[in-house]
Amino acid sequence: MKKLFLIFFLIIVSSIFAGNAQSSSKYDGAYTYTHFCKGEDSSKYDGSQFIIDDGILSNNRGGAGRWIIKKKFKVSDDGKLKFRGKRKDKKYSVKGKFIIEGDKISGKFLAKRYSKSGDSYKKCDMEFKRVGGVPEKISLEDDREMTEITILSKNTNDDITLLNDEGKDQKVRVELRNLESISNGLIVVVPSSTPNMEDEIYYEKQVSKFKYATAIVYGADPRYQKKFTGSYTSSMILYDTISTINKVSEKFGKPKEVIIMGSSTGSLAVFKSGWQDLRDKYPALKLISMGFMINAACPDQSDAKYNDNIQMYAINGKQDESTPPWTCKNLKNSSNNPNLHLLTYSGGHHFESAMYPPSKYDMNSMHALPTCSLNYKANLHQIIKRRDGSLEWDGEKKGYKKKQKKWFNKHCIDKGTLQGYEEYGAKNFWADVKSIIVDKKDVKSLKGYTN
Repeated sequence: MKKLFLIFFLIIVSSIFAGNAQSSSKYDGAYTYTHFCKGEDSSKYDGSQFIIDDGILSNNRGGAGRWIIKKKFKVSDDGKLKFRGKRKDKKYSVKGKFIIEGDKISGKFLAKRYSKSGDSYKKCDMEFKRVGGVPEKISLEDDREMTEITILSKNTNDDITLLNDEGKDQKVRVELRNLESISNGLIVVVPSSTPNMEDEIYYEKQVSKFKYATAIVYGADPRYQKKFTGSYTSSMILYDTISTINKVSEKFGKPKEVIIMGSSTGSLAVFKSGWQDLRDKYPALKLISMGFMINAACPDQSDAKYNDNIQMYAINGKQDESTPPWTCKNLKNSSNNPNLHLLTYSGGHHFESAMYPPSKYDMNSMHALPTCSLNYKANLHQIIKRRDGSLEWDGEKKGYKKKQKKWFNKHCIDKGTLQGYEEYGAKNFWADVKSIIVDKKDVKSLKGYTN
C-alpha cells in the first residue's frame, strides 16, 4: 500500500513540475539567455538558443548547444515556466516568468545548479530574451543509404603539430552517402567549433544532388569542451579531413577529386588545405580541387605558399559582424592569390542555414575577428594581433596551448553580432554552389561575385 501511494505521489509531483496546465503559444519564439551563478565573476552565454513552440520549451542545440532538455515543459498563459535540464555535466532546476512588453518578450528565472555529484548546488539568475520567431521546422531525417566509418585522426592542436604529424590518436565518426558516385568525386563537410551538426547535415543535403559521394565528419563531438576554448581547432579539423580522404580511398576507391566545405572555424581548416607545405606532407590533400569557406574566418594575412591547383571560395554575409567579409578582402589583397575568390550575399552570420531563425542582432553572441586579426608566417606559425595595435601573440615565440587560448579569450572575444537565416542570400549562395561544382561557371558570372 505504501509503495502504491509513493508511486501515485511521484506521478502527481512530476505532473505538477512538467506543467499539466494548458500551454500558451503567445510566448513562442527563439530565445537567447545569460546566467549568473553565485560566486562567479560575470554572467555567461554559451551560444545556445531555447525554443518555445506551441508553448513547449526545447533547445535547438544551436551555437554551442550546451543544454539538454528531455521532457515537455509548458509555459502557462501567465508566462510561468518550470523546467529541468542538463548543461555539460551540471543539472539545473529552473523556475520563473516571462513578461510581454509591447513587441518584446523577456523572462527572469531563478535556478539551482547542482554539482556533478548532486549533493550541493549554487543559486543562479537567468535572463531570457526573445530574438526571433520559431525557426522553420526542417526535417533532418534521411532515408538514403548511409555508411558509417570510424577514422583514426589526431589531436593536432596547431599547424606546426599538424605539419609534424604529432598529437594523441583520436577516433572520429564519419557518415558517407552516395558512394556509388565516388568515382566522380567526394564532397567532405567538416564541423565548425561545436558538436551541433545540424548546419553540416543541411549543407550535405544541398550538395548531395550533384552526383558526388559525400562525407560528414563528426570531429567536434569527442573533443568539444565549450565554444572558444580552442578544444577543437582548425588543425584538428584538417587532420580529420586527411584521415577521411585516406580511409574512403582505401575502402571505396580513390575519388577523382575532393571538395571540402566548412563553416566558421571549419572554414579556416578549408583555407589551410591549400597550403603547399601541408599538401607536400599529406598526399591526400592533393586531391582537393576546391574549398568552400562558409562564414569565412579569413586571416588578414597569410605568407604561407599556396598551391596553384585549388580554387578557394571565401563566402560571407554582407552584414556579418562575426566573420566579416572585409577580413577576406584583406587576405585577398595581402596574399595576391588569384585562386582565392570572394563571394558575399545579403545577411549576417549563418545567412545560409535554414536551421536558424530570421536574422536578428544578438548582443550576447560572441565573436573575435572584429577585435583581433589572424596572420600566418611563411613557416606556418600564427600571429594574433589586436586590431588597435596594442598587443599580439606570436605563436612561434610564445607557444600555442593553454596560455595562448587564455590570452585569446581575454583580449579578442567580444559580443554582438547579426545572426540568422536570410532566405534571399541563401538562395543565391546555393545556386552559386551548383554553378561552380556542376555547371563549371566562371566566378565572375556568380551572383555573389565580389571583386
